[in-house]
Amino acid sequence: MGEALGSPVLRVSVPALLRGEPDLTARLTPHQRVRVAEAREAAHAHADRGELMPTELDRVILELVRSVGRSEPVVLDSVPRGCEQARLLLASGLTGTQLTVLHLRAPDDPFEFSMRRQLARAASRGEAPVTGKDLLRMTRKAHVYAEQTLPGLADIARTGTRIADFDADAPVDRVAQEIREYLVRHGALPPLRAVASTGAGATRQGAGPCS
Repeated sequence: MGEALGSPVLRVSVPALLRGEPDLTARLTPHQRVRVAEAREAAHAHADRGELMPTELDRVILELVRSVGRSEPVVLDSVPRGCEQARLLLASGLTGTQLTVLHLRAPDDPFEFSMRRQLARAASRGEAPVTGKDLLRMTRKAHVYAEQTLPGLADIARTGTRIADFDADAPVDRVAQEIREYLVRHGALPPLRAVASTGAGATRQGAGPCS
């Protein structure tokens, strides 16, 4: 995206915030840095259990997006992860024309797909054999996706915000190409010199609303 726009794109996520990535940290106010530091211990504990991050961190990243999004392009990575984060996103003041949600959709059962992805990721990192504690964390993360992320997306979709689904099981290069073509069609990126056909359009994975 940065190459297409001719300027860097700020990537914002809770994990990046916790890692203290310089591009994010430099844009935080002193008070926001204190709030991140105060939530760090709880955030790591939540991550170890496969649970959603503390809501305070969601508030910080959305405040950051509001402050810098007027002057530079921003990618919110892995947002929304749950219903509360979706509500905060909708309450952030970003309009439907400013916000586009790109969803890497599970091609089959969301819970089973999440488990497969997590196990494959652990194996690729050399983390096998997976322990019982690891499986419990992965199971909780899979439940979060099926029971929190998908309903959160459904809540956002009902506001008229654009949500584009892409096959999470497709080759990375193909997904990247389809995302770029989608952003070009909707004016978020300048036109490509040549746009290849992407075949059938995306299909929304069904999910009920947040309770």
